[in-house]
Amino acid sequence: MSKEKEIRELISLIPSWQDPPEDFIDFCITHGRVRRYAAKQFVYFSYDEAVNVFFLLKGRIQILITGEFSEKIFRVIKPPAFFPEVVFDEKAYPHAALAIEATEVLILDRQTLQRYLESHPTLLWNFYRALALDLRRAYRQIRNLALGDARLRLGAKLFALAHAHGSAEKDAVLITIPLSATDLAAMCSLARESVSRILGELRELEIIQIDKKTIKVSNLESLKEWIHDRSTSRER
Repeated sequence: MSKEKEIRELISLIPSWQDPPEDFIDFCITHGRVRRYAAKQFVYFSYDEAVNVFFLLKGRIQILITGEFSEKIFRVIKPPAFFPEVVFDEKAYPHAALAIEATEVLILDRQTLQRYLESHPTLLWNFYRALALDLRRAYRQIRNLALGDARLRLGAKLFALAHAHGSAEKDAVLITIPLSATDLAAMCSLARESVSRILGELRELEIIQIDKKTIKVSNLESLKEWIHDRSTSRER
């Protein structure tokens, strides 16, 4: 498959987009440039000037909320995807983007894309849906952080990862991202020791299987029930 054909297919399959017209895909191919990033290479940093937008073609991207002395993993993006959703307000990037494996993106100049959208306003609905989906993710994480205890936070994150990055196997769902206790702690704003303890509990209950950085969910329904039980007991 040619690179142009590959890009066309991937852009047309972006979740929350509804069959982008061919002339828009033509625009992306004509005005975009493909760039490759190695594992652990930053695509951009927090508070960099937001001059570009990106279509993820291959690999995985971590979206990181960074502070002076720490960073938290907001989410992990897999292809095909458009990011960052928050970019058309002409302010700096609100987070950092880090390639966690060999990654390939199509880069578009933000201002060039904005001028195109001004003359094709119906396409703004695709970007609005992507922004709305990202905002819902943020609300869900805020709710989990504000209202959920450590077990709820970690259980909900494992459930979400299994859905977004899971691969069905004979006896389980493999989360295809390598995950250490430190990674999960950063995703859930928890101490590493708490994460290790809760993972141990889930393994003893045979809800998950762990082999180094590989996590499998033995039964998604069992994990869902475990989360629900803790949510219900918290409300009593």
